[in-house]
This record gives sequence, structure tokens and C-alpha cells, in this order.
Amino acid sequence: MRTYFVEVLARERACLAGVTDGAMLAGWRRGVVEELMTPQSPYVLALRQTGDVRDRADFLDRWRELIAETVDRLLQSGARGDTHCSSARGPKADVDAQKTAVLILAALCGGSTLSQVARDPRPLNAALDLALMYFVGSRGQ
Repeated sequence: MRTYFVEVLARERACLAGVTDGAMLAGWRRGVVEELMTPQSPYVLALRQTGDVRDRADFLDRWRELIAETVDRLLQSGARGDTHCSSARGPKADVDAQKTAVLILAALCGGSTLSQVARDPRPLNAALDLALMYFVGSRGQ
């Protein structure tokens, strides 16, 4: 596995392990956006569509699992964002940690691609606003 995959997974393991509420998830989100907007960041290198497909698939699967563990932990603790939509949401049992992790990872991948092309963090922020709304709300962070 490429060095930048290993580095990103190590950072993510450490960062996500400490996430216990929506505010901490928002902090993780800000850090990831900053990394993905830095051209030579290991995060940018890891999300490029180059290299061995199996290595990239393994990397993304491991990252998704780290995110899913975090989502599951937040669901178990009852962490939810305080947004104008919160009363319309169903109980935490309606949220699937694995599907939510795929949504977050898709927002990271797609949003970062759009943001890098536009050289503007707004597409990435918008994608993450929607993916993380259940936990941190849509605050345009």
C-alpha cells in the first residue's frame, strides 16, 4: 500500500477515534477539508484516480470502516446536530452506520474533486454539509 494511503489511514484512525459528539465531528470535518484543499497533501494524493485499483479500493474500504465505526459510536451515544430539521428526523435506528459512512466518503471524494477543479472549497463544504447534517447540522463550515 502506498505511503500516503498509510499516512491518511493513520491520521484518520487517530482523529476519528477521538470523535464523541457532533462538535468533535465538525472539527474532524474542518481538518479534512483543509487537507483536501492543500495540493500536495497526502489526502489529495490518496484520492487521485491513479495507481493500483486494488490498493485504492482497500484504502477506501479501510477509511469507510473508520468512518462507520465513528458514526456507530455517535449513534450509540445519541449525538445529533441541532438543526432546524432535527424534529423531522426519525429515531437513531433509522440511520445505518455503513450507509452513512459510504455517503460521507462519497461526499469527501466527489466534493474534493469539484473543489480542486474550481479551486474553491464550497463544493466540498456543501457535500459534507449534507452528509453530516444528522450529526453536526448544516452550518457552512
